[in-house]
Amino acid sequence: MLVSVQIIEFRRLLDGGRRYLDSACSIQELNGLAVQCLDASKFWHGHPVLVRATHDWVAMIDRRWNEWGHSPSPVDENAFREWVRGQLVNLDG
Repeated sequence: MLVSVQIIEFRRLLDGGRRYLDSACSIQELNGLAVQCLDASKFWHGHPVLVRATHDWVAMIDRRWNEWGHSPSPVDENAFREWVRGQLVNLDG
């Protein structure tokens, strides 16, 4: 059974993921959307599944962006795009 997610920050994150795949959203913007969603989840005490999914987005975006070369396991663009596609299928139905 699919459940429609109405949490606006999470919806924005998924929309950002779609736009990223269409090259209409930068990794920096996607990171901002993920962090906003994570911050909001602290406020609304989100369902653990959504909080975990948001943590996963933040972690994967950080590994892809790897702004300061700090990630011990960075992700290349192709692998990141495949991950985003999979997340959209799993989370957005």
